[in-house]
Amino acid sequence: MHYPGSRTNAERFYSKLEQLVTTGEGRVNIVQIGGSHIQAGSFSGQMRNRFQQLNGEMNAGWGFMFPYRIARTNSPFGYYIRYNGYWKTFRNVEGRKSGTLGVGGISATTSSPKAELTILLEEENELDYSFNKLRIYYENTAKNYTINIDPDLVKNKVEADGYTDFELNEWVDSLQITLEKDYNSQGNFTLLGMSTETDPNGIMYHSIGVNGAHVPAFLRCQLFTEQLADLSPDLVILGLGINDAYGRKFSQARFEDHYGQLIDKIKAAAPNALIVFTTNNDSYLYRRYVNKNGEKVQDSMFKMAKKYNAGVWDMFSVMGGLNSIVLWQNNGLAQSDKIHFTREGYLMIADLFFGALMKDFENFILDKKELTNKEETVPPVSATLRTTESLASTVPLQVGGRLEPVVSEKHLRMSGGNNNE
Repeated sequence: MHYPGSRTNAERFYSKLEQLVTTGEGRVNIVQIGGSHIQAGSFSGQMRNRFQQLNGEMNAGWGFMFPYRIARTNSPFGYYIRYNGYWKTFRNVEGRKSGTLGVGGISATTSSPKAELTILLEEENELDYSFNKLRIYYENTAKNYTINIDPDLVKNKVEADGYTDFELNEWVDSLQITLEKDYNSQGNFTLLGMSTETDPNGIMYHSIGVNGAHVPAFLRCQLFTEQLADLSPDLVILGLGINDAYGRKFSQARFEDHYGQLIDKIKAAAPNALIVFTTNNDSYLYRRYVNKNGEKVQDSMFKMAKKYNAGVWDMFSVMGGLNSIVLWQNNGLAQSDKIHFTREGYLMIADLFFGALMKDFENFILDKKELTNKEETVPPVSATLRTTESLASTVPLQVGGRLEPVVSEKHLRMSGGNNNE
């Protein structure tokens, strides 16, 4: 982890995390925003698993959800949402469409007299994400739709401007939501997202990704600041950049200007939140040419981190730098497009990132207690932390028909990933 500017927000985040880890009380909210790397759910899902198992089980819930299948796009692993009724969708990357968008960068609008959405949690999830609280974000300016669930489940229902909260009298792993339109009325219902909660204490990890998204796509989201403030993040992880830098006309100045506007929105919503940039992964242009824009994005993110007192996790360097994507592909960790990772690759990236955060957290604890012997453990917090390299070694890699530990960060960086520089 790198902090070119002030560490004030980092220390505030780690203090809150320390209190949660040591007492089991309190809530830490994390929001990760990106493109297809995040929408797929492997990277962010592994980060969620790691954080929520940091000290036993600290699972506050799944967090942000959306029925991506309505938009004919992939759903993240961990849940899916069935639907019926007629829906039109809008994603923030669709320049020829317009409409209202929230923090999720995607919406679905219906004018059907009756429509249904059914949340179903995957049985294969490592943790139990059964929930007893649900928030539905939407726009219904005509106020002609009623949102209902099974009345036998409802303990409390609160309707507010832009969302409706349900508190259930039991924890459920599936839930049907019914939208009913007033008879003979005009007007649409636009769904902007949902969020489920399992426990008031613990870590809530909101994963927000839209395939193909670049920074300007999230600047189109009119309700971004309002809904991000509602999520109350303590940590905002920004992984936008790979799509901004795809092409031969990439401008660092324009990239930094766009990001500055987005950071202004984030700071308006959560002025004390720690912002962490993740630099671009190494990639190719058109599957044929080394994309040297990754180095430019890296440079810009370090500049912005200094300017906005944010952190940087330098994924580009951790991978091995320029042209290292070939090494990752040869090890079964990156796909043939030389942009996206395989599932194993995403899991490894998440473990490396989480390990870097935990090492930084451990250093915070050690510095705070003014320990002179850096090898001394500090129970119970440091006992729960695992180094970056040990985390990486837990991700299996299929090699020659057998499972082997994946290469460590040190091994990748020593294996000639920079040979085209």
